[in-house]
Amino acid sequence: MVSARQVSIGQLVGANTTTVLSTIVQMDPIYVNFTASERDAEQVRADLRRSGRTTADLLGLPVEVALQTDTGYPRVGKLDYIAPTVDPSTGTLAARAILANTDRSLLPGSFVRVRIPARPHQALLVPDIALGADQAGRYVLVVNKDNVVEQRRVEPRQLVGGLRVIDQGLTKDDRVVVGGIMRAIPGQKVEPELVPAAKQGG
Repeated sequence: MVSARQVSIGQLVGANTTTVLSTIVQMDPIYVNFTASERDAEQVRADLRRSGRTTADLLGLPVEVALQTDTGYPRVGKLDYIAPTVDPSTGTLAARAILANTDRSLLPGSFVRVRIPARPHQALLVPDIALGADQAGRYVLVVNKDNVVEQRRVEPRQLVGGLRVIDQGLTKDDRVVVGGIMRAIPGQKVEPELVPAAKQGG
């Protein structure tokens, strides 16, 4: 498609500078540009090294795309570019997906949500409301074997529904405080009420 012309018939153009007459816009297929944090990119690279693969093996992976008004991720494309360097000004790695846009529902310049499905793997999840933050980073409150509240530093990852993936800092046997957090003070003894994880997941 061609945008509206920027100059009129008979107007002088290109005298001292390049003049844009109009813009040609590709609608189908359409590109989706997005970025990943340096931390996420490094974790992906570490996973690739462990499996004996390279970044090139990621090209062609499915990429799920959604407009801000969409429920879920109804559009699927393929990853077709990954930048070779991290942008030092933003600490992010640029990537691009290409997908069909036959219904013209995606317009160039639109903001979209992007998700790349990962291989299924076991992970420890806690309700996102259980996480706190301070100047030292993210933490959760846990109740130890003596029913005393402790602050535990954690490394959170992506959000899955209302649950947050915890990369480091917790074990499956830890009892995480999810209710009455404002009243739970580290070092204080409490009488915990255990709630099954399934209920906490909503």
